[in-house]
Amino acid sequence: MDEDAERYAVIAAALAGHAPIADAVGALRSVPAGGPYRGALAAGLIDRLVADEESQLFGDREPLEALIAIGDGDPPAGPSWPRTRALGRSAALAMAAMRYDLPNTADALEELDELAAAITDGDRMGRIQLERARLAVSMYHAVTDGDDPFQSEAWQRFRKLAEGSGQPEAVALGEAIDISQALMNDPHTDLDTRLERLREVATRLPDSAARSMIESTADQIRQVIGGNLDAIPSSGGGADALHLAASVIGPLSAEDATAEDLDRAVDRLRAALAASPDNPHQRIMHLTGLAGALARRAETTNDIGDLPEAERLLVEAQGLLSGPQDRGWEIVHEGLSLVRQRMGAEQDSYLDSVVSLRTHVWRVLMQPDAAGAAAVAREAGDAAVSAARGCLRVHDVAGAVRALDAGRGLALYAATEMRSVPELLRAAGRDDLAAGWQRAIDADGPSPGLRRRVFGVLADIAPGGALFDPPEIDEIRDALSELDLDGLVYLVPSSDVWPGLAVAVPAEGELSYLGLPALKPADSPEVDDYLATMSSRDSAAVGRAGNRDLVPEDDDLTDRLDIVRDWAWRAAMGPIIDTVLPTWTHVPGHRVPRMALVPMGELALIPWQAACRAGGEPAIRTVAFSQAASARMLLRSAALPPVAPSRLGLIVADPATGAAAVDLHGARDEASAIHDVLYRGARYLGRLPGDDGAVSPSGEGTPEQVRAWLTSTGRAAGAMLHLACHGVADPDGGSYLMLAGQRLAAEELVKLMTAVPERAVGLVVLAACSSGMAARDYDEAYSLGTAFLAGGARSVLSTQWTIPDSSTSLLMFMFHHHLMTERLPVWEALHRAQLWMLDPDREVPESMPARLSAQLDDGDPADVTGWAGFLHGGR
Repeated sequence: MDEDAERYAVIAAALAGHAPIADAVGALRSVPAGGPYRGALAAGLIDRLVADEESQLFGDREPLEALIAIGDGDPPAGPSWPRTRALGRSAALAMAAMRYDLPNTADALEELDELAAAITDGDRMGRIQLERARLAVSMYHAVTDGDDPFQSEAWQRFRKLAEGSGQPEAVALGEAIDISQALMNDPHTDLDTRLERLREVATRLPDSAARSMIESTADQIRQVIGGNLDAIPSSGGGADALHLAASVIGPLSAEDATAEDLDRAVDRLRAALAASPDNPHQRIMHLTGLAGALARRAETTNDIGDLPEAERLLVEAQGLLSGPQDRGWEIVHEGLSLVRQRMGAEQDSYLDSVVSLRTHVWRVLMQPDAAGAAAVAREAGDAAVSAARGCLRVHDVAGAVRALDAGRGLALYAATEMRSVPELLRAAGRDDLAAGWQRAIDADGPSPGLRRRVFGVLADIAPGGALFDPPEIDEIRDALSELDLDGLVYLVPSSDVWPGLAVAVPAEGELSYLGLPALKPADSPEVDDYLATMSSRDSAAVGRAGNRDLVPEDDDLTDRLDIVRDWAWRAAMGPIIDTVLPTWTHVPGHRVPRMALVPMGELALIPWQAACRAGGEPAIRTVAFSQAASARMLLRSAALPPVAPSRLGLIVADPATGAAAVDLHGARDEASAIHDVLYRGARYLGRLPGDDGAVSPSGEGTPEQVRAWLTSTGRAAGAMLHLACHGVADPDGGSYLMLAGQRLAAEELVKLMTAVPERAVGLVVLAACSSGMAARDYDEAYSLGTAFLAGGARSVLSTQWTIPDSSTSLLMFMFHHHLMTERLPVWEALHRAQLWMLDPDREVPESMPARLSAQLDDGDPADVTGWAGFLHGGR
């Protein structure tokens, strides 16, 4: 038999399953270019390799790449080659990822997107192979580059296809990968339970390479976490470096690690660094791993001799970072902060800590929805407070302000940035990306890959990290002056170790901070009980008559608030008014001082405007308060041009919600009164006053009607929106308004309004309960009120708690009276209305309808529940 015949015989045997594929690949490679059927045989061998489970799990990608090159050089006849090539190339990328030998994961993910065009929607098996490869690359991408959304999206796509395919192996493999990564990220929590789950996944499979791999993985993980490096066989390149690093996870994370354990860990991490490939992501990982081990050893042995080397390693890693989008950004800068602090360079250490916070912005921008953004940003609040406290240790108040704002309102910031993306891209000359982004926004939303590309471009063109950083002090001062505010105050609660803080930025004058050791709600059982009640609102319960939300009845709210008001004065507001306020020089003589508060964490639930000394006057007599989600959002409000008040707008009164909520007769009276007396040109939706529940001829007050008004650019629509209805802040369901027939969620409001930037909404009044309360996370401040501000509304009034129906109607009429009759600014109209409620000698305007003024005899307007629940935000 001649050589060519022998080669073809080997290839034929392999295609029939009777010879090793590796032999066939070698034989085909030796067939000269242009040899008979060379391309077709390459395609056949690619199909065999792709179908061979063991080759995909444990094989080398080089033979596949060689076969693809042969097929490209001599394309087989017929329509199947593009599919075969796409599956072969995707399998090669997956193999490289599983061997930790993929130079650029972002490029690989983009290539997989392109390869998908060759697989038809009806080709389920082909799509499973492609999504399996995407999952493998995404897992590696998450490890090296920190893009968890890629991994999450890939796993969901793969699982959906696999479950519909009848392939239990595919589903089990995905579950095993998921469990394995969780184990490596957190090796000590529920170790035995997770390993048992991994074994259970394996038992659902027939004897196969997949089952063998899962079973061996479970054993290897247990041994690796225990420090047995030999548990994982050597496979060369980046895999060995990662295995060396993984083998010290257990000892390094154990609280009782000995000096000998740490010596061995340092040695292995030095070996891992030496073995790491020429890949910046992996090198950063190994540099930071070794630096961390050296810092841990220095702490354990009380010997700082290791710290200079740790600093040098981290500085090298810092030089390899491309920006906050790198997984290692926070780790590197936090590491530098810790090491430099221990070395005595505290000023530099806290600057590093502040810079590390940029990564939180990037991670939030990568999330596909507001719920995901809020979940990711939840970590940012604690990190920001820790960095701020560090800055104040060296009296760097400006650094503390930057740190605090870096952890505030990131989900809101992301929501507003999303809609400005096309304009920013076009300004940068990237019309292609702008068009792609707009198409994605109009469809199902941008994919993780598109988000990464787009914000990578924007990060490159933004000067000095502007995309990620909070505003500078001068920018905050300019915004305060534009909004006629005298200062901004962050309120930080005490911890078990650190006192609470008030950090102040005046419009003019020196920055300052004040220690507030009593600012710890948990130390007051009554305040703690109030906060627990306010933060565990039951959105499924039907509210009692006379209140505008759906919460369990709380007849003791006034008594609770009296205790909270006293505590709020002693813990924070008294010292701020007595100590900080006198230092502010920008206070015009014609008005009271104005303060914008940014309360951190659960302090957002405290009615600071009602704080008062026992038996004394409330703080609102001395100061007019506004509340801001963050300085970032304050700047957004200041940048928008003011909108002049007019008598045109939309008023929504107690829309029918069926059995979902009680009727609000006071809301109908309120809406009818302000419409008839002050806004005759406004459209009135919802129900009319009276017991019969008659609906306004203009409409029921449906979400669609409100959406249409919010996006209308006609002058006749007006610029004022008053919503007198039920509001809900539900930790599971988010914040939403209950309108006729359906809900209108906070997240949707931002999308609606930012999609029509030319729509100028001057004022939104949310006379609905809990409309100023963030449902999921207080530091995110993602409430109905802040959603309207993020969407571009100039001024918003919202509420902190269960507002009583009747007294709210009085307050709202007086607010609109001061706004439209006396032409006061929004903040001052609310301030005057609240003072009117407190005044026993109040004068009733002649224009107030009798059905409202009669309510003055039915209750006490000065009751704190009736006037103190409203907050002003924006202009």
